[in-house]
Amino acid sequence: MKIVIISSWFSENMGYAENFLPRALAKLGNDVHIITSTAQVYYNSPNYEETYKEHLGPAIVHEETKLIDGFTLHRLPFDEVSKSLLNPFGFYGIRLIGLFEYLEKLKPDVIQVFNIDEFATFEAAKFAKKNGVKFFTESHVHASVLQVNGKYDFKTYLMKKANMFRPALKLINEITSKCFPIAEDVADIAITFYQVPKEKIIVQSLGVNTDLFRPIENEKDKDERIQLRKKLGFHESDVVSIYSGRFSSGKSPNILAEAIQLLQLRDSSFKGLFIGNGTDEEKSQLLTKNGCVVHPFVMVNELPKFYRASDIGVWPREESTSQLDAAACGLPLILSDKIKVLERVKGNGLLFNEGDVNDLAEKISSLKDIQARKIMSKISVENVFQNFSWDKIATERLQEYSKK
Repeated sequence: MKIVIISSWFSENMGYAENFLPRALAKLGNDVHIITSTAQVYYNSPNYEETYKEHLGPAIVHEETKLIDGFTLHRLPFDEVSKSLLNPFGFYGIRLIGLFEYLEKLKPDVIQVFNIDEFATFEAAKFAKKNGVKFFTESHVHASVLQVNGKYDFKTYLMKKANMFRPALKLINEITSKCFPIAEDVADIAITFYQVPKEKIIVQSLGVNTDLFRPIENEKDKDERIQLRKKLGFHESDVVSIYSGRFSSGKSPNILAEAIQLLQLRDSSFKGLFIGNGTDEEKSQLLTKNGCVVHPFVMVNELPKFYRASDIGVWPREESTSQLDAAACGLPLILSDKIKVLERVKGNGLLFNEGDVNDLAEKISSLKDIQARKIMSKISVENVFQNFSWDKIATERLQEYSKK
C-alpha cells in the first residue's frame, strides 16, 4: 500500500508522530512517503538560533527527496498566511506550494494528515475527492490548550461558531474516512469545534518508540545512570523529578521548581531536572530555585538516558507525549488533575491539584520510598509496551486504511 503522510514541518531525529508513525508503517511493509515543507520544527521560534540550530540545522532547509528510517521524505517550498478574518478559507500558517501536483505524481492509495484545520489538509482533501483516494485526519488539540477552565475565550468562541459555516472545513470532513483524535477530550474538540462527524471518530493515542525509550535493563544502563547523575550534580540517594519540554507559562514548569524549593526546606535530597528551552526569564525562574538544574534541549535519541537517570516524571500542566516516553523508561508520573489522558496514570502515578505548589510537593514527597517507585515503575513500563507502542498503533491504523 502506498501511504502519503502530510505534515507542515519536519525535523529528523525528533520524537513526534511525523517521525515515528511513518517509520512504523514502513516496518509493516508499506511504501510510505511524508510530504512536508522546508521548515524545521520550531522554525519560527524567536530563540531557534540559540536553542535548536546546533541540533537541527538551519530553520529553513533546501527542497529534497530522500529515504530515511524506511520511508521517503519529500520537502516542498512553502509560504505563510497570517491570521485574518478576511481569509476566505479561514486557514493560516504554512501552505505547501505545489502539493496538489506532487500528490498527482505520487498517486497514493491513502492520505493521512496530522491536523484537521490546515491549508495542506484542504489541498489534500480536494485531491482525494477528485481521485477517489482514502483520506484520514488526526487531531492533537487538547481541551487544556484550546480552553481556559473548561471554556473558550471570546475570540475562540467566535472561531467555533464560524467553523459551522466554513465550506473548506465542510469539504475536509466530508472526504475524511476516519479522524484519529489522540484522546477523549481531543475527540470532543474535533466534534464540537472542528465539526467532525461523531461516527468518523476513532480515539487513538500517540505512541512511544519502545526500541528507544525503555527502562534500565543491564549493567551498562546502570553505570550510565550513575555517571550522568554525577555530571548533573545529583547523588544516587537524591530523588530527582524530571520535566522535559518548553519552559513556557502554558506548561508551568516553574510550579515544579517551586515545589522542589519547598521540599528542600525539609529534605535536601529532593531535586529537579528541567530539560528543554525557554526565554532567559523562564530559565531564570527555574535556576533561582534551590535544588533545580536546567539542561539545554537535547535530541530525542539522547532523552532516554536522562529519564533513566531520574526517579519521577512531573508535568505540571497539559498533556505531553514526553509523559509516555518517561513512563516507558520506568518513571512513575505526577500529572495535573486537569488532564484528560488518565490512562497514563493508572497505578503508575499520581495527580495533583493543578497550580497548587504545596500539593505537588506532597505528592513528590509521597514517592520518596524507592520500593513504592519500583512498583509504579513496573506498571509504567508494562502499560506503555502493551498499549502505546508505535508498532501497535501502526498495525491498528493499517487495519482502518485497508477497510473497503
